[in-house]
Amino acid sequence: MTELNKVGQFATAMLNAATLDDLLWSIAENIGKTLDFDDCVIYLKVNETLIQKAAYGIKNPHDRELLNPIFIKVGQGIVGAVAQSKVAEVIPNTALDSRYINDEFSGKSEITVPIIFENNTIGIIDSESANLDNYDSHDVELLQIIANIAAPRIASALYRSTLQKTQLQLEKTNSKLETSLYELKKNQEALIHSEKMASIGLLAAGVAHEINNPLSFSISNLSAFKDYYDHIKEMHQKLISHADMPSELKNQLLSPDYSHTITDTANIVEETNEGLFRIKNIVSDLCGYIRKEDRNFSNFDINDGIKTAINVLKGEIDNDCHLELNLGNIPSIQGNKSKIHQVLVNIILNALQATAKNGLIKVKTYRNNNHACIDITDNGSGIENKHLQNIFTPFFTTKPVNKGTGLGLFICHRIITEEHTGRIQVSSNDSETTFRIMLPFLNANYEANSLSLPH
Repeated sequence: MTELNKVGQFATAMLNAATLDDLLWSIAENIGKTLDFDDCVIYLKVNETLIQKAAYGIKNPHDRELLNPIFIKVGQGIVGAVAQSKVAEVIPNTALDSRYINDEFSGKSEITVPIIFENNTIGIIDSESANLDNYDSHDVELLQIIANIAAPRIASALYRSTLQKTQLQLEKTNSKLETSLYELKKNQEALIHSEKMASIGLLAAGVAHEINNPLSFSISNLSAFKDYYDHIKEMHQKLISHADMPSELKNQLLSPDYSHTITDTANIVEETNEGLFRIKNIVSDLCGYIRKEDRNFSNFDINDGIKTAINVLKGEIDNDCHLELNLGNIPSIQGNKSKIHQVLVNIILNALQATAKNGLIKVKTYRNNNHACIDITDNGSGIENKHLQNIFTPFFTTKPVNKGTGLGLFICHRIITEEHTGRIQVSSNDSETTFRIMLPFLNANYEANSLSLPH
């Protein structure tokens, strides 16, 4: 085969290479076979390091497998020296050259040619032989021609590979940016909603305070009216019993209509008084719930806290569902009342929203070892398994737009686990969902695995 045919065969093989990897392996294989070399290794320059990328001979035991690829700094060894000088070298006897770096194949002679593009070394072609003085100037000339032909093709493949990596990185960055923008929008909406809720809370506090004034004097006036009614009733009895009472007037006082008025007035006063005190309790609980939070811990009765939360939500509970209470005899805990109220109201409200009309909510309290436990169960549609792991993640919500921010359960989780060293769990299926709150008693050691929900 003539030298021209060898170069032509090499150029054709390069044209058929689709990728940078294909190109480098094709160069190594064609040099080895066409020039009848024992060994051929292709290096690529990455920053200031030459890295073996493809080989023919002992460095290539199977297919495109590269055996123990090595890294050589520019300027080190024969390969590094050629990369630095950009001038090919032939080493007749490697044993006499201190720059020689031993590899799997310890050749006795070596030829090293730079691959140069736009006056920069981009790679190296290196071949070693088991014979001394195996290469001559003719081999250098032919190998340099091959290197020169390969240089623009390798540079183009490197550029294309870099471009593809850059494009992929840009796509990833763009995807992350879109995700960040989406999260930012969600967070912004949640914060706006949170500000609205805070404003509503302040408004509710003001309204509750204003209600307290007329409510107080209404209760006071009703109490006075009850005393007046007792005097009126006493006088009524005296009039009926008076011996000189005219029969006509006495008959009127004993008439069914008048007697009913006297009797029913007592019932009206009692029911009105009960209603006003119920309003007073609701307003008091509401004020306690939205009052600026107290960071101090104090003795807290779990059962009383549940009753307070239910009182705040009583209107919705009465209208929408049935409530079953099973409150056990458990000791008080040390806790922040307002924050635990916040947790209870939030979870019971979630249960209300999850149940259909005439649904059922069950609240159970009991003691388990060193913990006060609260189970809040609803017979709603349940939570899908794929959502359970994210249920306490901030801004995660399955509710429709404007129905939830995804912050409520996250805040509940933080209050229970971080601020009260407790635990909150959730289990759900198609028929019911249960939230379990576990709060340690005073000076109790927390046992994370003391109680588990059924799955």
